[in-house]
Amino acid sequence: MRNSLVLGLGLAMASGAYANGVEQIPNKSGFSGFLLGGVSVMEYESNFYSNGDDDERNFPGSADSVSDVNPLINFDLRYTFADTRTQIFLGNLIQDAIRFDFTQQLGVRQQIGDKGIVAAAVVFNAMPTEQWANPFDLKNKDTTDITSSGVRLAWDKIWGSNFNASITSREIEVDDEQSIAALDRNGKINAMQLSYQWQIAPGHTLEPAFIYREADLDGKAQSYESNGLQLTYATRGSQWSFVSNLYVGATEYEAANPLFGKKADSDEFAATGTFFWHRLFGIAPLSATVTAGYTKSDSDLNFYDSQATVFSTGLLYNF
Repeated sequence: MRNSLVLGLGLAMASGAYANGVEQIPNKSGFSGFLLGGVSVMEYESNFYSNGDDDERNFPGSADSVSDVNPLINFDLRYTFADTRTQIFLGNLIQDAIRFDFTQQLGVRQQIGDKGIVAAAVVFNAMPTEQWANPFDLKNKDTTDITSSGVRLAWDKIWGSNFNASITSREIEVDDEQSIAALDRNGKINAMQLSYQWQIAPGHTLEPAFIYREADLDGKAQSYESNGLQLTYATRGSQWSFVSNLYVGATEYEAANPLFGKKADSDEFAATGTFFWHRLFGIAPLSATVTAGYTKSDSDLNFYDSQATVFSTGLLYNF
């Protein structure tokens, strides 16, 4: 299951982010948000994902490289009640996009005076992920959808500081799991993130973050703990902006994979950069975006190795 998260990180790169940092609740009631549309090109290696090619998997080695072109769609729709400092939101918040998290959410944010902004939301993936029903059996060509849903609690600008934190708990459901019991991907994934937003100079922001994940899955050989550090840099100007992310992490599995006789412990690395050109065609809320990114998971089991290279371009409209 960890491979789905690593490749998901690569997919997330294709959507980019906006260099605003934590989004404040507006002082005026009404709708706000953004729409993003474009195209992304990805080249990836994974023995878990299915794109219909017969030669996609290798056992026991690393997967072959596969290229894919997909539409790029992301949005965030909010309605603000200015008098109560309350905001209802649907989609993907700008500040979460900057933090590499493209989970869709439906929830509410509430400003608590000068103590920050708290939020509670239902989280879900709008489109299911398609993987092999039994990734370890190359003769089995069946595929299955994997969905996730859960809840998230967040607190931005904690007690008036520059610290931000979130806790997320998701249930993972594999529609047609055909792997053996020790490799069952159904279960729960919990995540915690703590970050600090530091304005190093006017228009320049640096945000280090610690990310912890725990997967308690039905298959003990698929359950894991992951620790990672992420560094986000953002600069915003009147004509152009730039956001970059760097992530390094390590994953330790609970039990050995019975097919290989050892654990699939891995080291992860990811880097991405997104460039924005504002006021495109003289239209104030319209920006062009270009994103390039790379992510890699180097496992003690070659079968679990995965990597992705992403390039995307699109149009971003803020309202």
